[in-house]
Amino acid sequence: MGELLDDLAAARAAWTGLQLRDWYAQDRLLAQLRTALEPDAERLENPEFGAEVRDLVQADESAAADDVHVDVEDPLLWADRRITHDDGGWSVIGIRFRGRDLTCPFVDVIASSLSPTPENIRRIVTEAAEDLKEFRPLTARLTVGDPDSGLAEVHDASGIGPSAVDQYLVAGLIRGINHRTRVASYRRVSLEPMDPTLAAARVAEIYAAHPEGTRWATPAGPDELQEASEDGALFEIFANGEPAGVVSAPRDDDHGLSGHLVQEICLDEDHRGRGYGPAVLQRLCEELPHPEPGTVLWGSIHPENVPSLRNAHAVGRTTVGGQLWVAPEGLPGMPAALARPW
Repeated sequence: MGELLDDLAAARAAWTGLQLRDWYAQDRLLAQLRTALEPDAERLENPEFGAEVRDLVQADESAAADDVHVDVEDPLLWADRRITHDDGGWSVIGIRFRGRDLTCPFVDVIASSLSPTPENIRRIVTEAAEDLKEFRPLTARLTVGDPDSGLAEVHDASGIGPSAVDQYLVAGLIRGINHRTRVASYRRVSLEPMDPTLAAARVAEIYAAHPEGTRWATPAGPDELQEASEDGALFEIFANGEPAGVVSAPRDDDHGLSGHLVQEICLDEDHRGRGYGPAVLQRLCEELPHPEPGTVLWGSIHPENVPSLRNAHAVGRTTVGGQLWVAPEGLPGMPAALARPW
């Protein structure tokens, strides 16, 4: 496991953006990537994991349309696997289903020893899709350091079909956010610690009133909010002294980052559209446990979720990586309506 994790971390580091390499020394970045990739290492050629995925899919099949069926029984074929390329390089891949929708299988490229050039990306996704052809994948997903530049490059490459940004990884150093000029609405916003059970009820109520929000996220439940509370990162939002919503940001080190994940930032109807989002994030960063150097506030944001991107950029968070949909030539790509988060 140790050698495998070293290989995965080193491979992913080569695909990591310049900002993370600026924030973290190489040894620290590799250690953080090892932590993030440990679950992937445990899934590699693991028949128990494969059987779990297969059984979940088959359970979904029983409730799906009659023409939806994945005729693969061997659990090892459902587990993540390593493929070897002609030049001796390798990639670790797995089969996934977008939002557990059986009509949207895709290849997840977890790490590759090949460098992130357009030609190598074409090779990786083409060979990965061929290796997983029994699942009839629509496309492949890769994690890259600069999704916009990566998308432009693969669009110009031959042998690549439909491509798009899936998610932006948006982060900012908490100490840097705390040193920025306060936004205009800052003085009107305050935060107070909140009980997780009450917070979960409030979050569910806000999501129910604005079901379009489920395009981007699912409401956090009591257990998730309990973790945020234990991390000192669950708050009720007040605007002009009135209850206005919930914000939470539990400790979550992932993607090579060390810091807090924006889990919830939801405002009720009376307090939307007033520019409170950036103020909430600034207040949140002031309240989070005093961070060691390199601690960030981060989150994954879909390109169509313009309000969240705007709020993030307003407090100094920037795109530090992301994920791309890249279809080998001949595959249809992810349908636009289903490429959104679940």
